[in-house]
Amino acid sequence: MKKLFSITFLMAVAFILTACTSNTLVIYMPKEYISEDLVDAFEKETGIQVSLRYFDSNEVLLTNAKVNSYDLIIPSDYAIEELAVEGYLKAIDWDRVDYDLADLSDNLNNAINQLDQDGFDLLEYAMPYFWGTIGLIYNNTVSGLYEDLLAEEWNILNNADYSKMIYDSSRDAFMAALYAHGFEMETATSSQVNTARDFLIDAYSKSNAVIKSDEILSEAIDNQTPYDLAMVYSGDAVYILQETDDYSYFVPSMSNVWIDGFVIPENTKHEDWAYEFINFMTTYDSLLDNATEMGYTPIDEAVYLDLYTDEEFNWDDDRIGYAFSVPYQNFEFYRYDADLKSLLDNAWELVILSR
Repeated sequence: MKKLFSITFLMAVAFILTACTSNTLVIYMPKEYISEDLVDAFEKETGIQVSLRYFDSNEVLLTNAKVNSYDLIIPSDYAIEELAVEGYLKAIDWDRVDYDLADLSDNLNNAINQLDQDGFDLLEYAMPYFWGTIGLIYNNTVSGLYEDLLAEEWNILNNADYSKMIYDSSRDAFMAALYAHGFEMETATSSQVNTARDFLIDAYSKSNAVIKSDEILSEAIDNQTPYDLAMVYSGDAVYILQETDDYSYFVPSMSNVWIDGFVIPENTKHEDWAYEFINFMTTYDSLLDNATEMGYTPIDEAVYLDLYTDEEFNWDDDRIGYAFSVPYQNFEFYRYDADLKSLLDNAWELVILSR
């Protein structure tokens, strides 16, 4: 009887969930990464209801996207590649996209071309959304910290003199640790991953080190500086620097460039609506409004230039302008590699459990 009840209950829940989403565009994306005013405007203009579902990391996304149904997802480049390689994504039909790729910013074009030359055509599966770097915000009032950053770069994560936040992501944390030892992500060996793992365990063992992610956005407000330095994405750095005068942004000489994009899953229920949403979000006005509110670097050259020269957006503050500009040099992409991913995930678990 209990078993029958359980089956009946699960069928009822599945029916309710299906009914709730059958007439709704379901978008799976990072938290606080889109203007809700724009979503409201899209709903009013088209009559299409939008349901935003959130993930905390690309790793969580990759697990859920393979077992659940969404209409549109906004992952990072390496997650897009994994989903594409494993057959979970539709190719983008550019005849149904209104945006002119000739309007992409020059630096973004260079990054996309580099990724294409390395063996993955991002534009086959994704309409770019935002892009940027990962670096370190640092307390610019702490004497000697900037000088140590210049000298140590990613190695500063293991400097006991400073409190720090290591980003809660196997990809990002190991990127920093591998670069600290002169290794590269794309060619990392098992031995090099072990060296990076030991570096991170040593760094995390210090009492003034924490592993967190987006919590920094709520902690670093009203001119608060909860850590001497913290790993963050460039768009989050822009937001934090606008809130906190005592933080500046630093990108080591080697770092990761990321590109997030709209992708359409193979099991989408509303492909036409997905294209409608992409087209709505990639008009000049929408790109401008979204970048203004989110602080992330827009994909469009004209929008980027207009924002960069907008006094109301406080670009005269060099700290913010630097984070927004995506200084594109000596960077590499984290490419999808199933064996490396497994190595990093297993090693990261050991780092987390080490304290």
